[in-house]
Amino acid sequence: MHNAAPFTLGTLLATAVASIIALFFARDATQTWDVLKLSVQGVGALIFARYGVVWALETFKSQKRWERDAATYSNVLAALREMNRTNDLLWQEAIGARQYSEDYLEEVRIRWRTAKKRFEDAAAASIFLPDEISSIILQLEADFANAPRHNTYQGYLDHDAGLLSNAIKDLEQRKTLL
Repeated sequence: MHNAAPFTLGTLLATAVASIIALFFARDATQTWDVLKLSVQGVGALIFARYGVVWALETFKSQKRWERDAATYSNVLAALREMNRTNDLLWQEAIGARQYSEDYLEEVRIRWRTAKKRFEDAAAASIFLPDEISSIILQLEADFANAPRHNTYQGYLDHDAGLLSNAIKDLEQRKTLL
């Protein structure tokens, strides 16, 4: 469906111009001056209204974009911090510093998988973030996907811990880019 506003505004403007031309031919100076003042005021009001609407829409879009970017950034950081916490718990169990029950360890592994899934979902939306931030997130996602093979479970945990701590530190340093 087409917008009727340009047609309506064009008709009103054409009518105003035709009225002004007709008044000039009638040579009624008082009436001509009044119509000119009203026409200029009407056109001015339309111009200011147009700029006001454009400004309001741009401001609204800008605020929505910032909110979306901030939500994506916070979702990524929350997921990474949860992955880091669960990785620490698994590390403590692996080196024998703590003796957790098997049920608790399974819960921790589920938390890790859930946080990793949340990170991957948020990483997909990170392409809309500033390049410096999105490159860190996308690189981390690639590093997880292409993790080298390790001889021990502790090697996997060490690798993941290093990736997570570096990414969290780098992201927190660049939070002002949002």
